[in-house]
Amino acid sequence: MKTGLKYLLYPLLVLMWLPVTAQKFSFRNYPVNLYKGRPAKLLIKGNPLAETFKTLIKDTYYSKQFIKKWHGETGLNFGGHYCFVYWGCGAPCRQSAVVDFKTGAVYEGVNAEVGYEFKANSRLIIVDPAADADTFAGKTEYWIWSEVRKKFKKLR
Repeated sequence: MKTGLKYLLYPLLVLMWLPVTAQKFSFRNYPVNLYKGRPAKLLIKGNPLAETFKTLIKDTYYSKQFIKKWHGETGLNFGGHYCFVYWGCGAPCRQSAVVDFKTGAVYEGVNAEVGYEFKANSRLIIVDPAADADTFAGKTEYWIWSEVRKKFKKLR
Protein backbone atom coordinates (compact mmCIF):
# COMPACT_ATOMS: atom_id res chain seq x y z
CA MET A 1 0.00 0.00 0.00
CA LYS A 2 2.86 2.42 0.82
CA THR A 3 4.40 1.84 -2.63
CA GLY A 4 1.10 2.70 -4.31
CA LEU A 5 0.86 5.90 -2.28
CA LYS A 6 4.37 6.90 -3.40
CA TYR A 7 3.36 6.51 -7.06
CA LEU A 8 0.33 8.71 -6.48
CA LEU A 9 2.16 11.43 -4.57
CA TYR A 10 5.13 11.78 -6.93
CA PRO A 11 3.07 12.86 -10.00
CA LEU A 12 1.02 15.16 -7.77
CA LEU A 13 4.16 16.89 -6.50
CA VAL A 14 5.47 17.28 -10.06
CA LEU A 15 2.18 18.82 -11.17
CA MET A 16 2.29 21.25 -8.26
CA TRP A 17 5.89 22.23 -9.05
CA LEU A 18 5.34 22.96 -12.78
CA PRO A 19 3.10 26.04 -12.37
CA VAL A 20 5.56 27.54 -9.88
CA THR A 21 8.45 27.30 -12.35
CA ALA A 22 6.29 28.48 -15.25
CA GLN A 23 5.28 31.61 -13.30
CA LYS A 24 8.82 32.39 -12.21
CA PHE A 25 9.11 35.10 -14.83
CA SER A 26 5.64 36.55 -14.46
CA PHE A 27 5.07 40.33 -14.45
CA ARG A 28 3.27 40.02 -11.11
CA ASN A 29 6.44 38.60 -9.52
CA TYR A 30 8.28 41.92 -10.09
CA PRO A 31 5.73 44.58 -9.07
CA VAL A 32 6.37 48.29 -8.63
CA ASN A 33 4.19 51.24 -7.64
CA LEU A 34 3.16 53.67 -10.35
CA TYR A 35 4.57 57.21 -10.25
CA LYS A 36 1.82 59.81 -9.85
CA GLY A 37 3.82 62.98 -10.54
CA ARG A 38 4.44 64.97 -13.68
CA PRO A 39 7.12 63.84 -16.15
CA ALA A 40 10.48 65.56 -15.75
CA LYS A 41 12.02 67.50 -18.62
CA LEU A 42 13.75 65.06 -20.97
CA LEU A 43 17.57 65.16 -20.67
CA ILE A 44 18.99 64.72 -24.18
CA LYS A 45 22.12 66.86 -24.32
CA GLY A 46 25.35 65.00 -23.54
CA ASN A 47 23.80 61.53 -23.81
CA PRO A 48 24.94 59.92 -27.12
CA LEU A 49 22.03 57.43 -27.17
CA ALA A 50 19.45 60.14 -26.48
CA GLU A 51 21.01 62.52 -29.01
CA THR A 52 21.02 59.85 -31.74
CA PHE A 53 17.38 58.84 -31.26
CA LYS A 54 16.13 62.19 -29.93
CA THR A 55 12.93 62.45 -31.96
CA LEU A 56 11.63 58.96 -31.30
CA ILE A 57 12.51 59.10 -27.60
CA LYS A 58 10.88 62.52 -27.23
CA ASP A 59 7.72 61.56 -29.13
CA THR A 60 7.27 58.32 -27.15
CA TYR A 61 8.04 59.97 -23.80
CA TYR A 62 5.55 62.78 -24.41
CA SER A 63 2.96 60.36 -25.90
CA LYS A 64 2.54 61.90 -29.34
CA GLN A 65 -0.63 60.57 -30.96
CA PHE A 66 0.99 59.18 -34.14
CA ILE A 67 3.53 57.28 -32.03
CA LYS A 68 0.73 55.66 -30.01
CA LYS A 69 -0.71 54.17 -33.20
CA TRP A 70 2.63 52.70 -34.24
CA HIS A 71 4.26 52.04 -30.88
CA GLY A 72 1.30 51.15 -28.66
CA GLU A 73 2.02 52.04 -25.05
CA THR A 74 3.79 55.36 -24.59
CA GLY A 75 4.51 57.70 -21.71
CA LEU A 76 4.77 55.96 -18.35
CA ASN A 77 4.66 52.39 -19.63
CA PHE A 78 7.32 50.46 -17.71
CA GLY A 79 8.78 49.82 -14.27
CA GLY A 80 6.62 52.21 -12.25
CA HIS A 81 8.22 55.48 -13.38
CA TYR A 82 9.84 54.82 -16.74
CA CYS A 83 9.07 55.12 -20.41
CA PHE A 84 10.32 52.16 -22.44
CA VAL A 85 11.12 53.25 -26.00
CA TYR A 86 12.10 50.94 -28.86
CA TRP A 87 12.82 51.20 -32.57
CA GLY A 88 13.84 49.04 -35.49
CA CYS A 89 17.47 48.71 -36.52
CA GLY A 90 17.13 46.30 -39.44
CA ALA A 91 15.42 42.98 -39.92
CA PRO A 92 15.29 41.34 -37.45
CA CYS A 93 16.57 43.89 -34.95
CA ARG A 94 15.20 46.17 -32.24
CA GLN A 95 17.01 48.58 -29.94
CA SER A 96 15.62 50.31 -26.89
CA ALA A 97 16.04 52.96 -24.24
CA VAL A 98 14.51 53.63 -20.84
CA VAL A 99 13.59 57.17 -19.74
CA ASP A 100 13.09 58.00 -16.07
CA PHE A 101 9.88 60.01 -15.51
CA LYS A 102 11.25 61.42 -12.24
CA THR A 103 14.54 62.74 -13.63
CA GLY A 104 14.24 62.78 -17.44
CA ALA A 105 17.47 60.72 -17.72
CA VAL A 106 17.80 58.29 -20.65
CA TYR A 107 19.37 54.86 -20.14
CA GLU A 108 20.31 52.09 -22.54
CA GLY A 109 17.74 49.33 -22.99
CA VAL A 110 18.07 45.77 -24.26
CA ASN A 111 18.23 44.56 -27.85
CA ALA A 112 15.68 42.20 -29.37
CA GLU A 113 15.13 40.48 -32.65
CA VAL A 114 11.41 41.10 -33.12
CA GLY A 115 9.89 42.70 -30.04
CA TYR A 116 9.19 43.22 -26.38
CA GLU A 117 6.51 42.68 -23.78
CA PHE A 118 6.41 44.97 -20.75
CA LYS A 119 3.99 46.54 -18.28
CA ALA A 120 3.81 49.85 -16.44
CA ASN A 121 3.54 48.20 -13.03
CA SER A 122 6.39 45.68 -13.38
CA ARG A 123 10.16 45.86 -13.82
CA LEU A 124 10.23 42.65 -15.88
CA ILE A 125 10.66 42.82 -19.63
CA ILE A 126 10.27 39.89 -21.96
CA VAL A 127 12.48 40.06 -25.04
CA ASP A 128 11.18 38.26 -28.14
CA PRO A 129 8.12 36.89 -26.32
CA ALA A 130 6.81 35.05 -29.38
CA ALA A 131 10.09 33.36 -30.28
CA ASP A 132 9.50 30.13 -32.13
CA ALA A 133 10.51 28.28 -35.27
CA ASP A 134 8.10 30.29 -37.46
CA THR A 135 9.71 33.67 -36.76
CA PHE A 136 13.14 35.20 -37.08
CA ALA A 137 13.30 35.42 -33.32
CA GLY A 138 15.78 33.43 -31.37
CA LYS A 139 15.03 32.46 -27.81
CA THR A 140 12.69 34.30 -25.45
CA GLU A 141 14.68 36.12 -22.77
CA TYR A 142 13.66 37.65 -19.45
CA TRP A 143 15.28 40.81 -18.11
CA ILE A 144 14.81 42.77 -14.88
CA TRP A 145 15.37 46.50 -14.49
CA SER A 146 17.74 47.29 -11.62
CA GLU A 147 16.64 50.50 -9.93
CA VAL A 148 20.03 50.86 -8.21
CA ARG A 149 22.26 50.22 -11.24
CA LYS A 150 19.86 51.80 -13.79
CA LYS A 151 20.30 48.95 -16.24
CA PHE A 152 18.84 45.58 -17.15
CA LYS A 153 19.98 42.28 -15.72
CA LYS A 154 19.28 39.08 -17.64
CA LEU A 155 17.45 36.35 -15.77
CA ARG A 156 18.19 32.70 -16.46
